[in-house]
Order: sequence, then structure tokens, then C-alpha cells
Amino acid sequence: MIRDVISNDGYVISSLLSLLIILIVKKINRRRFSDLIRLFANSNYLRIYLKEHRFLDIFDFILFLNFIINCTTYTYILYGSFINLIEINTNKFAAISIAFTIFLVLKLILKLLTGYLFDLHKTISILIFQQVSTINFIGIMLLPINLLLVFGLNFDIRWIIISVVLIATTILIGMLKTIQTNLNFVLSNFLYFILYICTLEIGPYVIIYDQLKNYNYL
Repeated sequence: MIRDVISNDGYVISSLLSLLIILIVKKINRRRFSDLIRLFANSNYLRIYLKEHRFLDIFDFILFLNFIINCTTYTYILYGSFINLIEINTNKFAAISIAFTIFLVLKLILKLLTGYLFDLHKTISILIFQQVSTINFIGIMLLPINLLLVFGLNFDIRWIIISVVLIATTILIGMLKTIQTNLNFVLSNFLYFILYICTLEIGPYVIIYDQLKNYNYL
């Protein structure tokens, strides 16, 4: 099967924008950026920066934008590989990015409200910091993955699947690291932890999947 030839200009622009953001973040705080890159190699990042963490500080905020850009680009790659190869459209790219942002911010706010409601705001804040750190790490990781899939591997479906497994594994490792860090809390509140996982982590994705399926997007 011969693929349609499309312009990759959109992927070039999104990749350059992501690279610019990463360079800015590295300039803002080189040491913290270096520690974030080694997030899963040791516990230095979570141990050091949790103490001085503020709700979505400038470092996290800029890297969150990087994640949104690369996640949206990766969504285009997945769509182009499994459904139909398309060019990046500015309006649609912005719409998908805004949708991702609203979804993640609403999840974040809901977690904070849950923490205050059940007097667990300190623990929830720690969980949020660890999850945001994982998201930022994945955002950085997606830049070379997107470049490789588009320009090096030409949307090769086998490598697309490998990239999905790699990202899913990274998310799983991040979750396990979070559980390990808060193991005493998890064990002493196991029922609430399971409820948290089902309602705030898995539930939103199930709802989105059902909505997309009902409206024949899947």
C-alpha cells in the first residue's frame, strides 16, 4: 500500500516550538532540568524539588505547554498511522491542544478539591507534583520520538506500536514510583486509594472513550 504524500511542515513547526520551549526551560533552571531528565534514575528530583514546590510554578507551567504540543503532535501521528494520514491543520491543532489542556487542568482541580474535601490536601499535593513531573518528563521524551517517527521512520506502524508501549511503560513506572514514595499512606488507606484510582485516574478516560464511541469518532 502506497501512502499519500503530505507536507510535514506542521511537524517541523511543532518540533521547533517544542525545542525552543525546552531550551528556555533549560536556561531558566539548568540544574532542575538535568535532574528531571534523570527522574526515573534516582529520587533526587522528587526529593529536592518537592520541598520548594509551588502549584504549577513557571518551570512546570512551561514544560506543561511542551507536553501539550508534543502530545497533540503525537495524536496526529497515531491518527495518521492507524486511521488516515493527514497534514497538521493550525485550527485543529489548537483545538486539540486546548481540549487536552482543559481535560488535564480539570483533573488537576478535581484532585485538589478532593484533597481539601477529605482533608488530604498535603498528600494530594505530593501526588500531583509527582504526576506533573512524570507528564513533563514524557513531554520531553515525546520530542525525539515524534521526530524519529515522522522523519526517520516515515510513520512505520511497527515503531508506532513500540512507541506506544514505551510511553505506557513510562506512565506505569511513574505510577509505581508514586505508590512507592507514598506506600505507607496507600497501605493505610487502601480502599480510598482504589476509589481514587477508579474515579480520578481511570474514570475520566472511560467517559471520554464512551463519548467518542457514541459519536462515531472511534
